[in-house]
Amino acid sequence: MEKELRLGKLWDEWLTAESSSRTQADFEVCGLLTGMRHAGNIFHTNRLRTARRLMRLWPFTSYYEKFNFTPAISLITQKNHKPRVKITLPEKILKFPKNLRGSWAWLKGLWGSAGGLYFPKTGYYLTLIISGEKNFELTSKATELTGLSWNVRKNEFTLRNHDDIMTFLCNAGMSVSALKFDETVMMRLIKNRANVVSNYEAANIARSVKAAREQLVMAEKFLSLKNIPAKLKEIAELRINNPHDTLEELGEKLNPPVKKSTVKYYLNKIKNFMEIEKNEELGVRS
Repeated sequence: MEKELRLGKLWDEWLTAESSSRTQADFEVCGLLTGMRHAGNIFHTNRLRTARRLMRLWPFTSYYEKFNFTPAISLITQKNHKPRVKITLPEKILKFPKNLRGSWAWLKGLWGSAGGLYFPKTGYYLTLIISGEKNFELTSKATELTGLSWNVRKNEFTLRNHDDIMTFLCNAGMSVSALKFDETVMMRLIKNRANVVSNYEAANIARSVKAAREQLVMAEKFLSLKNIPAKLKEIAELRINNPHDTLEELGEKLNPPVKKSTVKYYLNKIKNFMEIEKNEELGVRS
């Protein structure tokens, strides 16, 4: 099961980040609300941090002065269901800004209420999950303006490129999380590379052990035959007396020493010799 990446204080950084201006605060609040389910002016979310972020931003927005209204927040608990946060806002706030050019603040809010950064068993991705046709169109325009390579599928907007995710986090004001993400990716790459090398070496050892066992059995059977070539007899005896040696090590023990390829050639000759003997034996019996 996929689990959200635990990047230390990722959400703490998102939650406590300061807004650079009132306009940016307005955009982020609209992004937060866009990612939440709502009926009229009543919004619902399963993420308590979303409500906390909204309350942190609200005093810095133009809505605070304009409506002289503080969001009413309550926690709803139901049996066998996750707790939900209910937020009541002025109805006029539903008129979201239409101009999203350069508004990373809006995407930051949307990501916080309807997205995440994930690390399944393989790969990683940052996603936004949208509900509603109007919100989908708005998000399409906003993501297009970022210049990033978004993958769009049904109601999901996803980034899978490392550099794109880094760019998103940095532009959303989460540079510490971006560095932590980069570190996590690098550590995974190093670990995966180490596993590949380890598995490759283990497979090579297993193949070598299997081949050595087969060569031992073959050498013992070969020495039980009569009228065998002296050079092949020497190789067979060497294999039996040095069961753990590699072909290269066996070659060094011959007089004069020979290369690994030569030892392999002699072992193949032994194999062919035994196959000829076996075929002749079967022919006589038949």
